[in-house]
Amino acid sequence: MATYLTHAEAIARASLLRVDSIGVALDLTAGTDTFRSRTEIRFARLAVDPDTADAAAFADLDARSVRQILLNGKSLESGSIADGRLPLPGLATDNVLIVDADFDHSQSGAGLATFTDPADGSDFALVTCFPTATPRVFCCFDQPDLRADLTLTVTAPAGWECVANGAVIERPAPGTGGTWRFAPARAMKPYEFTLCAGPYVTAARVAATAANPELTVRCRPALAESAGLPRIAEIVGRAVSAHQEFLGVPCPYDRLDIVCAPELSPLAMQLPAVMYVGESLLQRAADAQDDFVAEVLAHEAAHLWFGCLVEGAWWDDLWLAEAMASYLSYTACTHVLGQPDAWAEFAMTGKAGAYQTDSLPGSQPVSSPVDSAASALMRHPAIAYNKGASVIRQLAALIGDEAMRAGLADYLTRFAWSATSLSELVGCWSTASGRDLTGWARQWLTEPGVATLRPELDVAPDGTIRAAAVLQDPPLRQHRIQLGAYEHRSSHHGRTGLTRTHVLCAEVSGSRTVVSELAGQQMPAALVLNDSDLTFARVRFDERSLRALIDATVTLGDPLTEAVCWNALWDMVTSAELDPAEFAGLVSRWLDVGAGPATTAEQLMSRATAAADRYAYPARRGPLLQRQADAALEAASRAEPGSRRQRVLATGFAASADSQDQLAALRAWLNRAEATQPPRGVTVTLDLRAAALANLAARDLATTADLAAYAAADPVAGDTLTATCAARRPGLAAKDTAWGAALRAGQSLRLARAHAEGIWVPGQESLLEPFRDRYFTEALPALSHGRDARTAQRLARALYPSILADDATLAATDRQIEHSDLSEPIRAVLIEQRAVLHGVIAARAAFPAPSPATA
Repeated sequence: MATYLTHAEAIARASLLRVDSIGVALDLTAGTDTFRSRTEIRFARLAVDPDTADAAAFADLDARSVRQILLNGKSLESGSIADGRLPLPGLATDNVLIVDADFDHSQSGAGLATFTDPADGSDFALVTCFPTATPRVFCCFDQPDLRADLTLTVTAPAGWECVANGAVIERPAPGTGGTWRFAPARAMKPYEFTLCAGPYVTAARVAATAANPELTVRCRPALAESAGLPRIAEIVGRAVSAHQEFLGVPCPYDRLDIVCAPELSPLAMQLPAVMYVGESLLQRAADAQDDFVAEVLAHEAAHLWFGCLVEGAWWDDLWLAEAMASYLSYTACTHVLGQPDAWAEFAMTGKAGAYQTDSLPGSQPVSSPVDSAASALMRHPAIAYNKGASVIRQLAALIGDEAMRAGLADYLTRFAWSATSLSELVGCWSTASGRDLTGWARQWLTEPGVATLRPELDVAPDGTIRAAAVLQDPPLRQHRIQLGAYEHRSSHHGRTGLTRTHVLCAEVSGSRTVVSELAGQQMPAALVLNDSDLTFARVRFDERSLRALIDATVTLGDPLTEAVCWNALWDMVTSAELDPAEFAGLVSRWLDVGAGPATTAEQLMSRATAAADRYAYPARRGPLLQRQADAALEAASRAEPGSRRQRVLATGFAASADSQDQLAALRAWLNRAEATQPPRGVTVTLDLRAAALANLAARDLATTADLAAYAAADPVAGDTLTATCAARRPGLAAKDTAWGAALRAGQSLRLARAHAEGIWVPGQESLLEPFRDRYFTEALPALSHGRDARTAQRLARALYPSILADDATLAATDRQIEHSDLSEPIRAVLIEQRAVLHGVIAARAAFPAPSPATA
């Protein structure tokens, strides 16, 4: 197994070498489970100290077998390769390295993976190298700051189409096998290399314009009629235009191939001149009202600038590309892609997750030193993507949009086609804004944790504010926030919500900041800190404001501030400060009001279900779910027929249905029973069927025929959904089968997670007691030493006995945390899961009896 490159080794190698060009030739016809790869690397040895005239380096190579190695025409022994490293002794000033080797097809998806289409038996191949798999495809110097032009040649079977980073300059006659040649791809990082090959069909094409690259969308034939294909092309084209206009820097590539690739692990992935879209996202793209698709595609398109054109010199700045792509994505969605509430959706989804992650033990900064690429990938994406994007948006509020854009344009222009560091980006922003942002970067990017802001109010008997301050719990940072004052608004139906009457800005720093502007003003019905969500901080309310917000069902007329309030209320639930049953009841009342976008409804129903399933005392679970299901169904009946909001509400009903009548209605929906039909406009889509089957399976009300019919109807995710549903069945045999499948050697991560995620079902605690010990004695040792760290962490989270919220689980977790044989990534998961479980136990202990609001 190859050894991960360390930062110290990368620095040493970059100081010694300059890579001039890379030539790669792949033969995909060489075997059924292997392929042949020939690499020619031209590189220079930079000036070295005279005492090290025999300077040596090493290349990265992880092959099954080696046919030939030539360094400057001299043969090297393949036996010298150890731990994925090929020693290169006695380097000249200018060098040519040629390596001819055979490589294995990948079983994990990293490297060259293959897929057989069950629809027609045709084969596909996909090469993805990020972040460390390039040595499994060709010999290279695999680090971000050794960029070079790369030329590719491919020998492919008859009937295949090939897509790579470079444009096709020569290909076989249609329908025949042979050689494909590609133009050089400029300044490539080795792990950006990609090849997509197979009998793909062209589903959409958008010609190049003076401003935009040519766009071509491809998919396998079985999906060629998908309604999502033209929408993907449209969204990507508009996103590229939006990014160009915002940044003032043209798209670095004159063509962009978009491939809907089977078995793609992420939802989408951007590489130089090639964007991959997961087939599950293609399915969602068929829904013209699904805003999430645009957010993902705009994020990936932004990587053409941040990631492809310019990227950090080492993995500690991996966040930079991801955070900037997220920031640009939501900016484009807001101003160009028809989603004016995109930042509110981000606050309800990504930002909420970042708050939770940043509050857990072991949270890491957005940017900090890492030893290797593997270490960088252990960072939680909620921090790299979502906290990073939040912090950049906060900086824009601090320095202004124009300075933000000018700094980014300067950075992209000055460092195009090179590798950089955080300090260089901060320097560009500092120049553009006219203020030194070094201290800002240190506070927000290199220190972990999330602060909590609380109001401190002294209110006179007549309702006048005598004094006001904002308290900050550590970590102490500087914030520019808005404080919004809200009063009740009424209609002929009576009180319906709150409306903002005025807002003031404040600079908050230290543990206590006096807000003198509030003194002498009348205390509003509600005062909201971080109004409009300009900073990254958790917030709390004074008691009067809290009651007013709950009384008004958090209806404020501003989706961003509503998201701030909902996030605060949910954070109070998970911190044992607010009754989970009261939160769930509030969501049900909010559904009754009938306001709010689909994404907010989706997120709130998910949180209310979690409140009922996990945080509320177990005896409350059924009544809370039943109330939520009734509210969701009634809201779906009132929603615009066929709208996304109606579909989300119907799916929410399917997920939370609990009473016999509700489950019977759900069963009737699936059976198309005439006596019990869903609300007018609701069709039983794949999403609705999936939610219904998951709920029914947990009660042993979904048959094998139900699951088989779903698998046949969903060619993309049918196998994973049915695996999860089978695992949710309330029987030891089902649980044991899923357990074994999740841990089976060679199982794909996609299916392993699908099996694992169906095991721990709330309400099945007594059935699952034996699996607690199996987790600690069987699963953890296997995951700690038998999987790559990233996969191991994902499965360790999914298999953790989270529904067994008691002292026995805490004690078992504590014992394992101290266990010396566990890998550090697995230990980190246990520390994180222990904190979450402790919060669940604390919430149940704090609110054991039904509250009047939910009785």
